[in-house]
Amino acid sequence: MNILEQKAKRKETLMDILPFAGLVLITVFFIIVTKGRILRIDNLANIVTSAFTIILVSCGAVFVYAHGGMDFSIGSTSGLAQFICIYMVMRLGFPLPIGILASVVVSVVACSTVGLSSILLNIHPFVASLCVKNITAGLLSLLTQKVGGQITLDYVRFKGFNSVGLKAVVLIVMIALGFYVFEKTKVGKIQKAISGNERTVTQAGINVKKYKLSAYMIMGFCVGIAAFFQMTRIGTVSSSSGSGLEFDIMIAMVLGGFPISGGSAAKFKQFILGGITMTILTNGLTMWGMDVSFVSFVKGLMFILIVSVSYDRSVMKQVSIIKL
Repeated sequence: MNILEQKAKRKETLMDILPFAGLVLITVFFIIVTKGRILRIDNLANIVTSAFTIILVSCGAVFVYAHGGMDFSIGSTSGLAQFICIYMVMRLGFPLPIGILASVVVSVVACSTVGLSSILLNIHPFVASLCVKNITAGLLSLLTQKVGGQITLDYVRFKGFNSVGLKAVVLIVMIALGFYVFEKTKVGKIQKAISGNERTVTQAGINVKKYKLSAYMIMGFCVGIAAFFQMTRIGTVSSSSGSGLEFDIMIAMVLGGFPISGGSAAKFKQFILGGITMTILTNGLTMWGMDVSFVSFVKGLMFILIVSVSYDRSVMKQVSIIKL
C-alpha cells in the first residue's frame, strides 16, 4: 500500500469515526446542560417522533445524493402532499388509504419532475429542484387560501398514527429495506458508480437515466409516507407546512459524514446517523432554553463549518485542470 492509499484509508476511517463521536459528544453535552431532562421518557418519545420524518425521508434521499443529485423541493412537496391527503379525506370523504396513496403519488410526481427536468433537459438538479419548489409552494399557497388559510384534521380520529410504537416499527421496516436496496443491490451500487464516473457507467451498457429517475422516485415515495405522518402529528396544513425539510436533510447528510458529491464513500448508515444527531441537537438546544430562531442559526453555522472541513476539494481541482 503506497502513501496515497494510506492517506485515503486514514481519511475514510476518520470520516467513519467522527459522526459517531459527534453524536456521543452532543448527547453527553445536552445530558449535562439539561441536567438529565433530555433522557426523560416523554422527551425520548418526542425525539423519536421528531426524528421520524427526517430519517424516513433520508431513506430515500440517500439514493439521490449518492449519484450527485439533489432536491430542494421536498419541503414544499411534503406540504402539498399533506394538503391533498387531508382535503381528500376530510372534505371529499375519501377512504384513508386513498388519501395516503394520493400523498405518495403527489410526492413521487414532484420528485420525478425534478429528476426528469435534470435528465432530459440537461438542467442542473439544483436549478430544476428550485423550479419545482416554486411550483409546489405556489400550488400549496393557492389551495390553502381557497380553504381559508389552513385546513384542520380530526385529530382524535387519527390519534393512533402518532403512536411511538407504530412509528418505530415503520422506521425499522423502512431502514431495513432502504439499507438492503442501497447496500446490497445494483440499484444502490449503480447510484454510487454514477457519481464516480458517469461516462464509464454509460459505456458499460447501463441506462444511467433510468437509475437516476428511479432514485428520485424512491425519494418521492419516502416523502409521501413521511408527509402523511407529519400531517397527523401537527393536525393542520397551511402554506408553511413542510418548510425547511430540505435543509434538515442537508444538515443530516453532513452531520452523518455523507459525501456531498456522493460516490463510493457514500453509505446508508451515514444519513440515518446524521438524522438522529440533528434531532438530538435541535431537541437539546430547545430544552436548554435557546430561542427557536436561534436554533436555526446554530444549525446553519454547523452546516457551513462541517462542509468546509469535509468537502472534497480535489474534485474542483480536477475540473479546473480539465478546463485549463
